[in-house]
Amino acid sequence: MDELVTRLSTAAHIDAARATAAVKAILVFLDKEAPTDAVGDLMDALPGSRQALFDAKAENGEPEGFAGFGAMAAYHALTAVGLSGSEVQIVTKELLAHAREKAGEETVGRIVGSIPGLEAFI
Repeated sequence: MDELVTRLSTAAHIDAARATAAVKAILVFLDKEAPTDAVGDLMDALPGSRQALFDAKAENGEPEGFAGFGAMAAYHALTAVGLSGSEVQIVTKELLAHAREKAGEETVGRIVGSIPGLEAFI
């Protein structure tokens, strides 16, 4: 996770705490909204992601749902951790690029394709 947090911090010019919070928010969102098998494959490819998801759920409890639908729900989850609109876009693009490098295009494609509006957002 350190590699991903550093990448997001550098790209979006945010501190590590906000980058970590963003990763956790995205993992919680994906765990709830994306296909279980694809998310499992992604987490297998990202060392520390399962612990980050566990920590996020322990910190915030199980989410009831996300404000909005599809990509807008992810957007709201990221702004809730303190990211601006431009930071959300940078973090999302960088996280997906990292995920493609580690888990492959097929896995990321299954995740992105399952979330309405995400392709247009990124």
